[in-house]
Amino acid sequence: MVLLSLLPYVLQLLLIIHIIRNGKPFLWLWLIVFLPYIGGIVYVIMEILPEVLNKDTVSKAGDAVSRAVNPDKQILQLEELVKRQDTIANRTSLADAYVEQGSYQKALELYASCLTGPYAEDEELLLKKINALYLSGDFENAKNAMAAFKEKYPLSDASSVMLDLKLNGDWEKLSEIFYNTNNFNVGYECAAHFCKNGSPDQAKKILSSMEENLKLYKYLKRTENYGWYKKTKRLFS
Repeated sequence: MVLLSLLPYVLQLLLIIHIIRNGKPFLWLWLIVFLPYIGGIVYVIMEILPEVLNKDTVSKAGDAVSRAVNPDKQILQLEELVKRQDTIANRTSLADAYVEQGSYQKALELYASCLTGPYAEDEELLLKKINALYLSGDFENAKNAMAAFKEKYPLSDASSVMLDLKLNGDWEKLSEIFYNTNNFNVGYECAAHFCKNGSPDQAKKILSSMEENLKLYKYLKRTENYGWYKKTKRLFS
């Protein structure tokens, strides 16, 4: 009974330690001390639960690091896999890897080979092809393909909206999205564009915002956002 009566205080202490160790905003300390039950529940939902759910993201980030360290090995493995099992899923994975490697023409050929039969109007594949066209520098065909896509399908997720904004050159809107969502991928895209087009101050502002968020939210260092931060920092080296 004594142990049960002490349990709320032990949990409160553990939450306070978690706040201090992870550099969370001081507001959380105030809430947990003065509103222990409600504050604790809100803190768990807002801060701890996202960290737990981010484990899958961390795993994906680890895979991305592995691909970056030895991209040629992954390409060879996927090419061999397509030879053994020539499926749409395997071809798409190989095309995605070609995009990461910068082999855009190879990727476009594979995406085109996938966009046949029942997959001829597959939304995800169409967007992947448009993105590869954009990255290859074929802006005219990418814009035309996006215009045709929007006639049939809504831009239903963040990646498709971002791609449309990039094709339209609306970098100010993309910057707003970064500042409102703290999506470091978007931030990198904007910073790279500003550096390339002679606006280093705007790019540095994005980098500073990333660094501030990394100080406030320590868990970001364990997600793919940290990789985008490092890529953004390298723009200035």
